[in-house]
Amino acid sequence: MPQPDMRVGVIGLGALGRPVAELLLKAGYRTAVYDVRSEPVAELAALGATVCGSPAAVAQHSDLIISLVSDAAQTNAVVSGQGGILETLQPGTIFATGSTLGPAPVQRVAREIAAKGGETLDMPISGGIIAAREGTLSLMVGGAPAVLERARPVFKVFARDITHTGDIGSGQAAKLAHQLVFSVNVMALLEGLALGVAGGVAPEVMKNVLKQGLANSTVLQVWHDLGPRWKGMLKSAAPGVPLPNMRKDLHLVLELAQELGVELRIGDNASRVADAGIATGHDHPLI
Repeated sequence: MPQPDMRVGVIGLGALGRPVAELLLKAGYRTAVYDVRSEPVAELAALGATVCGSPAAVAQHSDLIISLVSDAAQTNAVVSGQGGILETLQPGTIFATGSTLGPAPVQRVAREIAAKGGETLDMPISGGIIAAREGTLSLMVGGAPAVLERARPVFKVFARDITHTGDIGSGQAAKLAHQLVFSVNVMALLEGLALGVAGGVAPEVMKNVLKQGLANSTVLQVWHDLGPRWKGMLKSAAPGVPLPNMRKDLHLVLELAQELGVELRIGDNASRVADAGIATGHDHPLI
């Protein structure tokens, strides 16, 4: 199989970044990687990845850079911090941020990259760990259509659904709307299961009832594999502990809603429940 022409960099080798980089390597892409942790870097080096000591080094080896770090602060460090990609970015390089940041942070990053002659794709991701391993992630992509078409062959290696949402920032808006529905779904499922179990229905029987009715959802379908992780995000946490993704995303949802003047009564309550660590059923061992 001929080697693809486009060189790819992956920054952030966590739950999504590592499997994405592995799939790119298996597909024959020359892949440069960077993470603050040495373990995933070493594992990918054994598969043929080019090891880089900074985001700037990744940019030197990449035509397309995929950033999969946790939040806006880390994204800013990747782009414009010491050793950031702006130090070495070549004109025409594409920066695709898969992190959930909110529209304003990714628009700011896009302006910085454009000043260096680069292009940005606002590329938040849905699907989670299982989809990342299987190469079936869903991408919501904001940015110029022509830039997306250049990147699409790479994205197709790890994504099944690639939806162009509009201009830079629209991918973030789409992802936050998705996360609102997803988070409410998780907490509603916990409450429904807890209510059924309290009424004498066995947990697995209650899940089957929900699957057979209009309350069925993708969240319920993958609950066996991902439910424990989602429940863990709803536990009480000490002040100063980094927010788990579900709570972080709900905060971004409410910030965007306030900026746009959209009232989210259910979303506001869901965020309060998540922040208080009082989601019904989150600590039930069988639900």
